[in-house]
Amino acid sequence: MQKTERSPSRARATSEEKLIDAAADLLGEVGPRAMSVRAIAHRAGVNHGLVHHYFAGKEGLLRAAMLRLVHEHAEFAKEQSGGGPVPAPLTLKDDQRYLRAVVRSVLDGEMELAQMELTAGVSVPRSALQHVVDNRQLSSADSEIKAMVTIAMAMEMGWAALEPFLFAVAEVSDEQEKELVREFARKFGRGFVEKNLHELSKFATTVRNDVR
Repeated sequence: MQKTERSPSRARATSEEKLIDAAADLLGEVGPRAMSVRAIAHRAGVNHGLVHHYFAGKEGLLRAAMLRLVHEHAEFAKEQSGGGPVPAPLTLKDDQRYLRAVVRSVLDGEMELAQMELTAGVSVPRSALQHVVDNRQLSSADSEIKAMVTIAMAMEMGWAALEPFLFAVAEVSDEQEKELVREFARKFGRGFVEKNLHELSKFATTVRNDVR
């Protein structure tokens, strides 16, 4: 049987995909600053000159890689929430590739990469923030709502990044108990924003009075 030759456009698509996939992995493994063009190309199994050829350099490739992760995470979160605007609690725990890429980018001071979900218009927490604003029939988020969503994000990201350490500190050892604790955390997270608006509103009033 005669071997089928790949067209130049197909070869390009394959090389680009390999580079984007490799860069997406390395974003979470070593971070954007420590990542080299040669390391990306080696992971992808292609010539390092293709990074400049297709993406005009390392920065262009990193943007493409993070954009890929952003859209994959948005789709994953949508599936987990059943299409709802508020992500299911502990969803981020099951998307370590995206979490690590964001954390590494923040630690490296590469906020443009870390905030890619905002510029791409597919931010999961921003959708949740808007959902709370709409539910309270406000024109925009006030400091109270921003604080609630920020706390919920901190809980979600902290759990996703540190679950093994958290379990060790709390002496949660066997798998059955771990899942019980996770389920409690899910229930707590599910009700944090939706069910406690009134209580948090009273608390926010107290805080504002104390500040004055």
